Amino acid sequence: MGKVTIAFLAAILLITTIIMLSLTLLMEATPSTISTTSSSNTATSSQIGRRVILRIATTTSVDATGLLDAIKGEFEQKNPDVNVTWVAVGTGQAIAIGKRGDADLIIVHNRQLEDQFIKEGYGVHGITFAWNDFIILGPKSDPAQVNSSKDVVEAFKRIYEAGESGKCVFVSRGDRSGTNLKEVEIWKAAGLNATGKGWYIESGQGMGQTLTMANERQAYTLSDRSTFLSMSKVLSIKILFEGDPRLINLYRAILVNPQKFPNVKYDVAERYVMFLVSEEGQNLIGNYSKGGYRLFNPAFGKIGQLGFNDPYEDEQVKYWMSKIRG
Repeated sequence: MGKVTIAFLAAILLITTIIMLSLTLLMEATPSTISTTSSSNTATSSQIGRRVILRIATTTSVDATGLLDAIKGEFEQKNPDVNVTWVAVGTGQAIAIGKRGDADLIIVHNRQLEDQFIKEGYGVHGITFAWNDFIILGPKSDPAQVNSSKDVVEAFKRIYEAGESGKCVFVSRGDRSGTNLKEVEIWKAAGLNATGKGWYIESGQGMGQTLTMANERQAYTLSDRSTFLSMSKVLSIKILFEGDPRLINLYRAILVNPQKFPNVKYDVAERYVMFLVSEEGQNLIGNYSKGGYRLFNPAFGKIGQLGFNDPYEDEQVKYWMSKIRG
């Protein structure tokens, strides 16, 4: 064998030896790091394996106000095997998620869409657990003189007339949320269609972002009271109209039907709703506050007192009472 070949093989052997030695030193130098990472991953996997994930599709207001976080803390303390998660979107989108079976439970606030969701077999055992109301907000100057309206329909007519005269702007969520659908309902009752008008702006976003936009533009908007109160300290727009019975806003929790979607965590969703309508859950909702304001009112078994006649709701109150009593 020639000298060149021998030298080449010797070089290869030397390089191999250096690589093996480096790997050995590396493993000896960092055993604790590798072990810690491995045990951490194992612990995380084990922890996830012990907890069932409850998926909720919810309207934005109960999320933006922090109510769902408060409920999550209390519920998970009593149910350590559950991890409550949610996506906050408009009511229309939340219902669409439920119709795909991509949530175990929906929390929404538009009775017509909710009733349709239940009637079509996508949801079962819907129950109203909280309420607040809608309010019209706007600049202190109130160029449309909304503050002196006798009812919400007249208020919207005044906004329309002021908008057409170039005196004001209206910001709509424009996202088929419960708030947006209530707004559309009022425009229809007024016999008006503001869509496409230069003074009518659709944010396409949640209530918090819409309030921020309305504040920046010193515009009128329709909001649920809870989200407004939770943000009132950073807003200059004010409540200009409130109190019309048509502005009562009911929140309902509806279980996604396991017969249509066998993958849903029905039993866990049922436990969650049982907590919402229990005495403890209703007290939590009624006492929840932010910025010194109580944001929601307990509503389980009380919608008749608010002027709503709903035989389905009456049946569901009995159903959930029987579940609570065991």
